[in-house]
Amino acid sequence: MPLQVPFADRNANPQLLHEAAGAVGNFGTVLPLLFGVALATGILPGPALFFFGIWYAAAGLVYRQPIPIEPMKTIAVVAIAGQATAGEIVAGGIILGALFLSLGLAGWIDPIVARIPVPVTRGVQLGLALMLARSAVTYGLADPVLAIVGLAAVGAFALVRHWHSVPDLSALLVLALGLGLVALGGGISTPTVPLPRPVMPGLEEWFPALIMLVLPQAVLTLTNSIAATELLASDLLPRPPTAGLLSRMIGTMNLVSVPLGGIPMCHGAGGLAAQYRFGARTGWSNAIAGMVLVTIAVVAGTPTAIALFPTGLLAALLLAVALELARAGLRTDAPVPTLVVAAVSLVSSLTAGFVAGWAVLLALARLRRKDPGFSELV
Repeated sequence: MPLQVPFADRNANPQLLHEAAGAVGNFGTVLPLLFGVALATGILPGPALFFFGIWYAAAGLVYRQPIPIEPMKTIAVVAIAGQATAGEIVAGGIILGALFLSLGLAGWIDPIVARIPVPVTRGVQLGLALMLARSAVTYGLADPVLAIVGLAAVGAFALVRHWHSVPDLSALLVLALGLGLVALGGGISTPTVPLPRPVMPGLEEWFPALIMLVLPQAVLTLTNSIAATELLASDLLPRPPTAGLLSRMIGTMNLVSVPLGGIPMCHGAGGLAAQYRFGARTGWSNAIAGMVLVTIAVVAGTPTAIALFPTGLLAALLLAVALELARAGLRTDAPVPTLVVAAVSLVSSLTAGFVAGWAVLLALARLRRKDPGFSELV
């Protein structure tokens, strides 16, 4: 069987070393959020990691391009802050899974996404970049020595690649170093296949999940996981997936995995920027990422192990991803609403930034109607 099948288009020419380098490029986002949710809620990291690995590989088969899988950020942040129970997280994931599978199957997601202005979506990308950079600083300050080591690795490869055509292996090296330190700290256990752990929310957990988790996450999923991912994919990839396909995949992943011990998951523009930044061009990157995550689930999928992974190394990966995503967000032809979305998102939330961006666009449109000489900013 040709190397291109089944994880790449037949006319693609995957370079497995580049794909392997890109495979772990998004782990700086995936791992800290997943680990944080597990530690804060008691959700077992082993099954959560295992499902992430399986769906990473499945996405490689479906898209045949590097479309990432990552935790739903609003739900993850609320959970890490101690404001949601494990049952509420499961309830939120089930509701969101049903919602986005229905929207994708009904064909409604494409017209909804088509009505989201591009400057607002670019603002979401830029706002996410700023939030990732802030997280990188937080992680780095907690572990400055290893943060400098990780940044040195990323910077060294960037410098070398400026002069020579070589794959960026910095993410692979940083991840390998982190797992090595986990092993030295005694975090590697006897290999154990993580079994699904069914969780059924109580009746009292569905309504809080709807209010606290589903409503803000639905807006973020529409903008970042679907609209921004579709837009960035059109910038980077030869055959970008449609919004409908992204929505159906998100719905299916959550309905299958969340009730069995997974955590709510989605796609993301930041993850795509990360994988592409480190060399991913086909679904082989997803396949390799899936294998790595399943391996981590088997040998280090315990609360003890995840607590030992150095935050400084994750900081370096987060910062590299933030820079890549910021470049995408700055490709806007309407800087005012884009910057408003980004700024409000940084100080408040991506949902608030989304609303603020729409308000600015409407205000500018009204000014143009009143004054035909008004400079066109949107």
